Amino acid sequence: MYCYENSLKIEVEVLSCQLVAGTVILSSSNGEKKFLVKKTESDFDFITTSMNDEITSLASILQELKTEAMMDVSSIDLVELTNVSIDEQKMPLFVFEMNEISYQKNEELGNGFTWETPKTFREVLTKFNVSGVPIFE
Repeated sequence: MYCYENSLKIEVEVLSCQLVAGTVILSSSNGEKKFLVKKTESDFDFITTSMNDEITSLASILQELKTEAMMDVSSIDLVELTNVSIDEQKMPLFVFEMNEISYQKNEELGNGFTWETPKTFREVLTKFNVSGVPIFE
């Protein structure tokens, strides 16, 4: 069986390998939006993590945002939940939002995480078969 993490095909020996993905929309007071993504060697990707049996998919992505992206998860709100798939492997995509004022207390992101434009985020979306995602402008 193969799992996909950061768009890379990874062979695994387990029977089930469920990933969960997420992003955070940073909304500024002037209406501009940026998206939290993970920078890879050559491009950008969703923030992804493996789910485990002990916590929910929502808790898994919140834990990843907190420990790896160094986000203050108490300052974000869940605004969208949809599914994405790559090579027929489905994963939930959680979209959170935070405002510029909340982010100012939370300025240092973890290594490899960055705020990107809607154009870059749309490029990330093109790698996946996405169902039910609104158009983020």
